[in-house]
Amino acid sequence: MEPIWAVVGTNGKCQGKAFVDFQHDVKISDIDQAHLEGYVSVEHLKRYTTTGMATDQGKLSNVNALARMSELRGKKIPEVGTTTFRPPFTPISMASLVGHEHGKHFQPTRLSPIHHWHVENGAKITEAGAWMRPWYYAEAGEGLDEAYIREATHVRENVGMVDVSTLGKIAVQGPDAAEFLNRMYVNGWKTLQVGRLRYGVMLREDGFVMDDGATARLGEHDYFMSTTIANAAKVPAFSEHLLQTAWKDLKVHVTTVTDQWAAIAVAGPKSRDLLSNVFKGADLSREALPNNHFTYAKLDGVEVRIHRMPYSGELAYEVYIPSGYARAVWETLHEQSQKYRIKPYGTESMSALRIEKGHVAGPELEGRTTTKDLGLEAFASSKKPFVGLILRKRPVLKDPERPTLVGLEIDGATGTKSGSILFPETGETKGHGDGRVSSTTYSPALGKNIALALLKNGSSRKGETVRVVNFVGDETLTAKVVSHHFFDPKGERQNA
Repeated sequence: MEPIWAVVGTNGKCQGKAFVDFQHDVKISDIDQAHLEGYVSVEHLKRYTTTGMATDQGKLSNVNALARMSELRGKKIPEVGTTTFRPPFTPISMASLVGHEHGKHFQPTRLSPIHHWHVENGAKITEAGAWMRPWYYAEAGEGLDEAYIREATHVRENVGMVDVSTLGKIAVQGPDAAEFLNRMYVNGWKTLQVGRLRYGVMLREDGFVMDDGATARLGEHDYFMSTTIANAAKVPAFSEHLLQTAWKDLKVHVTTVTDQWAAIAVAGPKSRDLLSNVFKGADLSREALPNNHFTYAKLDGVEVRIHRMPYSGELAYEVYIPSGYARAVWETLHEQSQKYRIKPYGTESMSALRIEKGHVAGPELEGRTTTKDLGLEAFASSKKPFVGLILRKRPVLKDPERPTLVGLEIDGATGTKSGSILFPETGETKGHGDGRVSSTTYSPALGKNIALALLKNGSSRKGETVRVVNFVGDETLTAKVVSHHFFDPKGERQNA
């Protein structure tokens, strides 16, 4: 018995199209043509025909391709040679692709310097990228909903603290640091003064938003950049790529310092009083430290940096601490709970607070949105070049009917789910609809379920009623389209 690799006619050729690589549409005739043109090396055959260069990486289609090549040359397959087979070596099931949610695996688990305190004090822990973070701190008999609503309410009324050490942190240093930031972000950086912070938006080369974050100018040639958790690795890698290829003339170093610094966000109407009492000697008054400024302070000989930049819509600060002292500073702040009623809060209540305020985050910065979609177009400078400048002007990204960021007030006591599809109030519920829900929560401040969404012609549809359809849960709700700035739209609380 001998294998038959290709069924051919009396002329030695296959009748019609006979494929050896279905992913790259490589046919027997392509292998035969390569042979006629003198390709005798399997690696040359692979590159000439592209056989085996799809997701099977040669393990499946190349078996037939190499066998046909050996037949044409009158040699055995081992004599002709084989290409390098790469994983997956065998077909895999769909179940194995989602199996990362079950049990431990080789991906490292990252813990903040304050992690063990959270566990010791009853925090329910959840995954956030590669990190484990406090989800909520349950009191007696509480589940997730009761806990995060209580925590968010407490922040609005008193003061809360949350561990944000997981933010990406990057040191940008050198004579061309400002020029580097100017090219990376859509907004300008050369006028930022020492001692100040600035919010920045970063695009990919294709014009879509990649990341946002705040950057502080520590010195003349020294900046401290923060990124979202999801892009803590992507931003420095992209920066290094540009510095080694496109911007080789810039004199600047980009260094990841995420592990060197811990961070605690302190928010609420009593946050200034609390921090002024703990960090004695630091002037945190409204006049001395307005929004988007930072100052230095000491606690038991440990120097920290206090940024004033709100995320929750409240009077708020971020305290940056050398990682080794983070737990001690956290515990010192927590000791003030009797006097200032400070309590820790988790990621669920932090999300509720930012949705109430209308701040975009990971669910909105998901790779398909532009500055225009997110209402951030005013940040983009018209006086300088930056990454993504040209392709962001593509007609498809300037289409006035693109979905734009809006707020939704959900009717009824049941909240919707992220990913739900938006449809007009009447008509069929088919296709992609007019947009989608990106983030959703129950708002303790408003006493209703709300959501952030991307809606076609969203800026001109305020006051309109839309249907919110969750096809997975077979649920249809109605919602009123409103501004995405649900809470304190004038910023009076954060500017107190």
